Amino acid sequence: MTEGKKTVIITGAAGGMGRETCRYLALQGWKVLAIDHNQARLAELCQSHTHIKALLADLTDITLVSQVQHQLQDMPPVMGLVNLAGASIGNTIDLLEEDDWQQSFAINVTPAMRLIQAVSPMLRQQQSGSIVNVGSPVGLIGARKPSYAASKSALLGLTMSCARNLGADNIRVNLLLPGPTITEMTKDWSAERCQQIAEGSFLKRLCTPIEIAEVIAFLLSPASRYMTGSVVDMTAGSMWGH
Repeated sequence: MTEGKKTVIITGAAGGMGRETCRYLALQGWKVLAIDHNQARLAELCQSHTHIKALLADLTDITLVSQVQHQLQDMPPVMGLVNLAGASIGNTIDLLEEDDWQQSFAINVTPAMRLIQAVSPMLRQQQSGSIVNVGSPVGLIGARKPSYAASKSALLGLTMSCARNLGADNIRVNLLLPGPTITEMTKDWSAERCQQIAEGSFLKRLCTPIEIAEVIAFLLSPASRYMTGSVVDMTAGSMWGH
């Protein structure tokens, strides 16, 4: 498909992984609908490439789908969706509050479900498309925060079910599990903490946002055309190395 003639929707677009993914895909010829709630970062992102279009939105807003559909009216056909947004909310089970549990699912799972439901008819018309859900290894091995881990586990179930539902229409759905990655959050870490976490991987270093972007681009591309219902482990062994 010629440059700028296909659209990918990306949530969490203004975060560390999201920004790099938007820019990388724009350079790969995608028109990007970048969704985030951080106005300043989103504006800066859109200034970096003409193929990136911003949608300032709260993912928990019930009108999210209609906002997306409105933005898509003057964009090329949707061929991809990347559900990258996520939030680590809550506490240990003895201190976990009901609101934090509900909010974890409202941010980490429900918007992904709604957007998959919204784009599926568009992809079905073209008999082609790729959806990438970005989860976390804690969805498999657990974490200190049950609300976060459980919501990321739900993404696995959502991915496998949608892959099963949509495969006959040549729509692929895969789950990416990133390892510890250099983002805004890690900027506040001490060198000692970074090194300690890096030592937990077989490669003895943290992942970079461009490495995440490259794998997402692969999962969106025809090069992964027989991959669906796959769980792509990008933890470099850190998921199992402790």
